[in-house]
Amino acid sequence: MAESRIFKGENAPLLFGHRGCPQLAPENTLPSFNEILIHKVPGVELDVQICRSGELVVFHDNNMDRMTGHNGNVLDSDISLIRSLDCGSRFSKKFTGEKIPLFEEVLQLLGDKVYYDIELKSDYLKNRGLEKKVFEMLKDFNLENRVLISSFNPVSLMRIKRLSKDIPLSLIYSNTSEIPLLMRRGEGRFFQKNCSIKPDHRFLSKKLFQNLSRKYEVMTWTVDDEDLFKQFTQWDISGLCTNRADYFISREFVDQE
Repeated sequence: MAESRIFKGENAPLLFGHRGCPQLAPENTLPSFNEILIHKVPGVELDVQICRSGELVVFHDNNMDRMTGHNGNVLDSDISLIRSLDCGSRFSKKFTGEKIPLFEEVLQLLGDKVYYDIELKSDYLKNRGLEKKVFEMLKDFNLENRVLISSFNPVSLMRIKRLSKDIPLSLIYSNTSEIPLLMRRGEGRFFQKNCSIKPDHRFLSKKLFQNLSRKYEVMTWTVDDEDLFKQFTQWDISGLCTNRADYFISREFVDQE
């Protein structure tokens, strides 16, 4: 049984439920995160943004339409509007009225029962206070040693590094049109050094893994296929993010003894 090189005392590879358990409840909602506890998944991945009125909310997309039907961006909306939206009925009538959660509510629910991969949703260079507020809230909950901070934005990771030299960082990247051309092969690691690398699993070949792992801890996302999941665990990969964490943990695809 290997020990994680990112979180001391935890087993490797780290297993993160992507936005909770999104096949069982609406992604990034309290019911989805509660499923993490029910199924005893050791880690959770979630997305944090700052809204116009300054609160931290847990939501993935910039625009809220896909989840709520409201065509508006989180960054441009006050918390009163955000909290009035129905974030559950599009998933199932069972979750009608479910709200977009505050970051604080998620930490209250999960506490130190899990380790975290917190993705900072920051597509801008201007400092709007996201990183400082996230860091201060983690300190309030005494969770600094249970957290990995991830982002596509190396500037956001640099801001976290200025606040804490101890919190591990991870640069996410993907070779898709949504990502700036100069960042599609993880070039952001040259701006923010001393971080781990988290490439999209769709182009993480064995050769690329071997090259990256010479210098970096390597994790990948979002691995839902059983054969691929088994393959990555055999590579001495540092962490896996999946929409099916409840399934993989119950089938013992990863050693949690």
